[in-house]
Amino acid sequence: MKRIAIVGSRRMTGYGREVIGLLMKELKNKAEVITIEVQGCNLEVIRLGAKKVFRGDNFEKLNEEVARYADILVIVEGGEKSGTILLASKFIEKGKYVYCVPGRITDDNSRATNWLISQGAGVISDTSDLTGLAE
Repeated sequence: MKRIAIVGSRRMTGYGREVIGLLMKELKNKAEVITIEVQGCNLEVIRLGAKKVFRGDNFEKLNEEVARYADILVIVEGGEKSGTILLASKFIEKGKYVYCVPGRITDDNSRATNWLISQGAGVISDTSDLTGLAE
């Protein structure tokens, strides 16, 4: 069973909440979903049944731990200076896959995901995209 980290913005939007709900429904019983305990999107992942939650105040250390533990990273939302970009860089350093849910180009919470996609991150455009990831 794959270990998939799902993270996103601390300022979750309705779109982020909806997408996380769809992702968690799709991954239930197919993958071990993990996240970091911070407000916003990550708390929604926890509320909907994350199997493992990383906690602490040192985000550099948490990012390293999550990148070492999880097989795949999925980012739902993130602003221009989002910590999700730092987490993605940790996954990339370890040769692991990063996927992002694209957002509207006018939304601040889409800056990180859309930028990461432009840099080569995989795209989650439908929940069926996760089926292959979880196998």
